[in-house]
Amino acid sequence: MKDLPGHILGTYNLKLDSTSTIAEIRRHEEAVRRYEILKDYLTGTISADVAMEILCIKKSRFYKLLKYMTGAKSYRALVSNVTGRKPGLTVTDPETLKLIEEMFEEHYPSHKTIAAVWRHCQTQADNRRTLRPSYHTVSTWIKAKTESLLYEMTHTGDQNKQRYGAKPGYKATKRPLEWVQIDHTVVDLMVVDEEDRTVVLGRPYISIAVDLHTRVILGFYVSLLPPSAVSVAMLMENCALPKAEFLKSLGLPEHLLPYYGLAEVIHTDNAKEFISDVFVLNAKDFGIDVEHRDIPEKHQGGHIESLIGKLMIHTIHPLPGTTGSNAQQGKHLKSNKKSAIGLTGLRRMLAYALHAYHQTKHSELNKTPAQAWEGHFSKKPNSRVLETSQYEDFKYRFYPEVSNKKVVPGGIEIFRRFYYGRLLKDRVRDEVTVKYDPHDLSFIYVKLGEIFERIPCVRNSFCRSSDYETYRWQRQQKGDRDGTMTKEGAQSYGEITKQKNKEVKLTTQEKRRRKTVKGKTDYKKQSGLHGKKSEVDSTLSRVAPNTPSTTGKANQTGKSSKKSNIFDIGGFFKKTEDVDYNQPPTFYDSN
Repeated sequence: MKDLPGHILGTYNLKLDSTSTIAEIRRHEEAVRRYEILKDYLTGTISADVAMEILCIKKSRFYKLLKYMTGAKSYRALVSNVTGRKPGLTVTDPETLKLIEEMFEEHYPSHKTIAAVWRHCQTQADNRRTLRPSYHTVSTWIKAKTESLLYEMTHTGDQNKQRYGAKPGYKATKRPLEWVQIDHTVVDLMVVDEEDRTVVLGRPYISIAVDLHTRVILGFYVSLLPPSAVSVAMLMENCALPKAEFLKSLGLPEHLLPYYGLAEVIHTDNAKEFISDVFVLNAKDFGIDVEHRDIPEKHQGGHIESLIGKLMIHTIHPLPGTTGSNAQQGKHLKSNKKSAIGLTGLRRMLAYALHAYHQTKHSELNKTPAQAWEGHFSKKPNSRVLETSQYEDFKYRFYPEVSNKKVVPGGIEIFRRFYYGRLLKDRVRDEVTVKYDPHDLSFIYVKLGEIFERIPCVRNSFCRSSDYETYRWQRQQKGDRDGTMTKEGAQSYGEITKQKNKEVKLTTQEKRRRKTVKGKTDYKKQSGLHGKKSEVDSTLSRVAPNTPSTTGKANQTGKSSKKSNIFDIGGFFKKTEDVDYNQPPTFYDSN
């Protein structure tokens, strides 16, 4: 390449491949044509004028091409450069580059678009009275950044780690039940009430346990309620005990799900139902260790996450009423309108789907999960199973627990029911620990001493279901609460306030009326007394001018008439002495 002409050093794509564009192919074809004509000129076949006429170029360009031909062994020396703007950023003004960098750091994380950064660059350039950078300049500057940097600026740290973080390591197992992963998720399906299929209940939740060594699904549990201690208890029972009774309740054959056993290690996330001491310690009693994922390392549960995702795509999404895997899909699916699957029907379909999965060749096993499980235990029996006598003990160990429940005179009140037995007779006001079977609320287990005793239900006043899941769903329905009035009752209750206001108004009006009447009466009395008093005073003054009036005496002795609420303004201005206007005036000398 060092011996090639200068214009060749600036070219690229000198060789054609599958990614070459039509324009590149055309440039190579033109170079071949020029190469042949110039070879004819050099060999003397044609003259320079004929060659320039065929090539349609000027004399200066003709001799430049001849110069490029010097030492060339193929037509590639004549392949022309790409026309137009060269790749890369051409702006070198430091103020412009600083402006773009500042606007990028300030606005790209929130707007996430190049156009938004360009708009802010224009505004800020006008404020600073500098030249505006073009869209091409801003776009080229941003695109020169690494993809990971741009993703990090527009996503959370956890998302960035999931996309670009390293995930080394792989869990290797040697036998079935050595490592079992369990997890919950919401099902991408709207289910209906089986008694009234026009009522949509919502999206149920599913809990799944998968054996890492054989990829066998040991158990599953479907519930309308969010994951809780109940979900964990039901899933543990479904994993460790035979599923014959469960399948029989669904009307399904027992051979669909024949896999069960006690896991050596249960691997979970850090949900509160998995990290509770009750779950961890009870599992330890049966030789089961519970390990939790490292909090930021979601990929550690990748096996079960992948299995759940495939189950949703292949089994749930084709069903009527599916919500899709995200909100964008759900907008066009009309899930509520098309939903037609009941909860029991969903459980049946999942049982068949899991059986089909167990009979499907797995890419990493190079065999079916069923073959991997049966192949291992055909050589040696499964020692990680419970004896029949231990089934009940295992169940109530993982049953949900209510601590410090007080015994009242009527027994133990829980779930809107009363439970009573002769063993509670002498324990009124005591606080006890209660466990219950989510499948059957007709009884509870009460810890009396070191053992749990079974106490039956004696009163179910509200006639709620004995299935805990159904009972909780009944409680959550938006029905009429106790104390809710009918429309007529609410109107009558409103009349109480109206009548109260009316009575208060009448009483207030009556008080005001009486006060007005009394005031008028007092006014008339006072006016009459004042008139009589004036006549008496004038008569006395004519008969005995120097004799004080009886009224004056009465006032002096303190024996006045009854007080009135009318002010005597005439008495206020009355003189105590009469003036004789016939006497000559008296002059006082100021000296």
